[in-house]
Amino acid sequence: GLSRAETILPTVQDLARRHVGYGVEEHHYATVGQALIETLAAGLGEAFTQEVREAWAAAYGLLASVMIAAARDVQLAA
Repeated sequence: GLSRAETILPTVQDLARRHVGYGVEEHHYATVGQALIETLAAGLGEAFTQEVREAWAAAYGLLASVMIAAARDVQLAA
């Protein structure tokens, strides 16, 4: 889980900075998030309960928001 998210946030921020160079834009994060949720739903079937869906959505939302903020910092500095 992400109960200790602070331990991975620097790595996530570095990942975001690299993604700027790959041409990733802010709107791509929503597309990836939707694809992730749909893939998990298809793969897990009945085990993908509403609780599991919400947990994954929250985890991805946190990571995406950190990545978006780090990417903005890079873009503003350019």
